[in-house]
Amino acid sequence: MNRINISPILFRYMFQHLAMRVLMAALIIIAIVGVIDIAELYRRVAEKQGSGVLTVLSLEVVKIPSMIPELIPFGVLVGSIISFQKMRLSNEIVIARTSGLSQIRLVIPASVFALVLALFMLVVIDPIASATAKRYETMESEIFVSNARNLTVSTEGIWMRDQGSNVSLIIHGDSIGLNEASIINPEVYSFDRNDQVIARYFPEKMVLKRGYWDLRGGNYMDQAGNVIPMKGRHIKTDLRQRDLSHSNKPPATIPVFELWNYIKVLESTGLPTLGHASYLYTQLGLPFVLIGMVMIVARLTLGFSNRGGWIHLVVLSLAGGLIFYFVKDFLHVMGTSGRLHPIVAGFSPGVIMVCLGVILLMRADEN
Repeated sequence: MNRINISPILFRYMFQHLAMRVLMAALIIIAIVGVIDIAELYRRVAEKQGSGVLTVLSLEVVKIPSMIPELIPFGVLVGSIISFQKMRLSNEIVIARTSGLSQIRLVIPASVFALVLALFMLVVIDPIASATAKRYETMESEIFVSNARNLTVSTEGIWMRDQGSNVSLIIHGDSIGLNEASIINPEVYSFDRNDQVIARYFPEKMVLKRGYWDLRGGNYMDQAGNVIPMKGRHIKTDLRQRDLSHSNKPPATIPVFELWNYIKVLESTGLPTLGHASYLYTQLGLPFVLIGMVMIVARLTLGFSNRGGWIHLVVLSLAGGLIFYFVKDFLHVMGTSGRLHPIVAGFSPGVIMVCLGVILLMRADEN
């Protein structure tokens, strides 16, 4: 393989050439998706009284940053195709090749750009996207009046809110026993519609049954402050057993570099962590995904004949993007369900793409 190094001037030129087109492609894609999303939000908001255009725009402004991590790979795909195609049609690639540079060395600037972009996404964009995703969920639940129950996990244990038609409950416990849908060391605070405390329960055991909480043993305190032994008590609820395992904080609302500690907290409280772990490793595998993507695009684009080039490139970008997201989502589901280890599910799409890109570029240099 040719060992001539790429010059700093050519490196900067190719880096900037790719960066400009990737950013332009990403902005266009984000704008298109944003317009479509605004139309969908307006349809939903139109059914709610007191909500209008300002509500839709405020929702979309908060939502856009959380969409960037999903749309950036499409921007890299389309921008890379446009960049390499333009350099090929202007014979810049041919001149570089005749000077003795191999294809795999010509891709080094693009790979460095992909690495820098991925690190920027993880360090800068991801915390912003996580915060706005959390804010968007709050705004959406307020506007569309979604179910008000939720579950919060911290180092002090779990806090759960179960809001029914007449009585609201705030439940605290050390952890959750998923085998029988129980709360370990529970404390229950019952409120009426005016948020006045009705009673406080300190049961020995609390189990979620179909349609009610089963409180066994312990004591409860009434509004007058009297402590009364509790042999057994049922409190109506519309919670289901699966809500105990799926109501914790979504991984997209947690910054990547805080997710590992949150996974440890989930493990300590007895909640499942496969979904969060798969999401964590998928995000950490982003550098491999983007580097492999520009490698594969470089090989396929530079190998095109002039005839029908742009049509082929459009088909390539659509097909490649769909295949990539299908494989990534499939592996993510496999990791979430426990059929694949989360590390394998998260990193394998990027590693496969890098290996495939290297193989294609090396074979091109052999021809």
